[in-house]
Amino acid sequence: MKKSFSGKILLMIPFLFSTLIYSQSSDERNYLRKFIYPLQSDDPNIGFKEDSVVFNRFFANAKLVGLGEASHGSHEIFKVKEKLTRYFLMKNNGGVFSIESPMPKAMLLNEYIVNGKKTGEEYVMNLDSWIYQTEEILNMTEWMKKYNDKNASKITFTGFDITTYRGSVVQLKIMMDKYGIPTDHLMKLTQLLYDESRLERNQLSDKKQLNKEASAELNGVKTSSSKILDPEDYSWFQQHITLLDQYISKTYLGRNKYMADNIFWLKNKYPDSAFVLWAHNEHLKKTGEETGKFLKDNFNNYVSCGTFFYEGYHSVFDLHDEKIKSVYLKKNAPDSLEELLNSFDIPIFILDLKSIKKENNKLARVLLKKINYRTVGASPIPKDFKSGIVTDDFDYLIFIKNSTASKLLSN
Repeated sequence: MKKSFSGKILLMIPFLFSTLIYSQSSDERNYLRKFIYPLQSDDPNIGFKEDSVVFNRFFANAKLVGLGEASHGSHEIFKVKEKLTRYFLMKNNGGVFSIESPMPKAMLLNEYIVNGKKTGEEYVMNLDSWIYQTEEILNMTEWMKKYNDKNASKITFTGFDITTYRGSVVQLKIMMDKYGIPTDHLMKLTQLLYDESRLERNQLSDKKQLNKEASAELNGVKTSSSKILDPEDYSWFQQHITLLDQYISKTYLGRNKYMADNIFWLKNKYPDSAFVLWAHNEHLKKTGEETGKFLKDNFNNYVSCGTFFYEGYHSVFDLHDEKIKSVYLKKNAPDSLEELLNSFDIPIFILDLKSIKKENNKLARVLLKKINYRTVGASPIPKDFKSGIVTDDFDYLIFIKNSTASKLLSN
């Protein structure tokens, strides 16, 4: 009997630990509830009017918004981000939508949403990443096209990432042919980048040598820029050179800085437009050496909104068998942000972190100090929780209780 009783006590410890953390006092819970704003649904077609009233509390005057995602493969996260994106772009009479995808590939989507060429699916499948080759992104693209068809002020679809060289090489070839510029350096550059991409990650010296040779060939391409006469062509020619330079010299931290630089370039190109950015939570948060930190340091009006979910499925790329799978996430740690948010028993809501930080009340101390929260990229990792001060990382967050896997157009 004694052994059985001890076993029961041990089984109750996780529950008691969680309760002690998030039920310390009714005052603390009631205080945090003041900053919770329930939403009707993640679906853009359900409760849009009612949820727009909530969005208006926080984003009415926003002109540069980063919408993060705890996972790249959650259907519900994509849908609620689309809902907020629709609100934002309609509120601002169009604007620039920019995604964590290579700029040349993403820009081609304008051929569909602005000019109506080909089909949306063809251009979405051209994005070079399974993450965004989904029904969710296609449906949002179709909405953008319908909006552009009806309105004089357009939505522009762009990207700011540097994960491939191919799009910029193609665009440079088109422009060089247009102006009769020899492409010898460009062809050699393309071969070198292809060879480098075929190497294994541990072949560092070989990669370094090929990148050095690629940089030399890129310099050869740069010398022909003076022959690009049209100002718009010249601007894009220089940007594609920059994108290739970034690709050659990228690291994780460097990639974040380069993505910010590309957003700066887009901001200069579209100075009067409102911007909504899509990327992982980690990239768009305002701390560390992340893209969002560079945006915060350069734009006082940058607003960051993270999205999180408690449990369910999401799509990931399995590095072992190289297949995209629907995976159920393991239970959250008892002291995690997700457990805290779920304890309020509201299926979907916005949490006003900005106001919590401003008031700096000890009743919100759990959010004013480091707390573990989940962050999953395109592939599963052994430890998918990180520690951060969420009120420093984001202005707002959207919490969704249940997630299902994003719906792929193709594997």
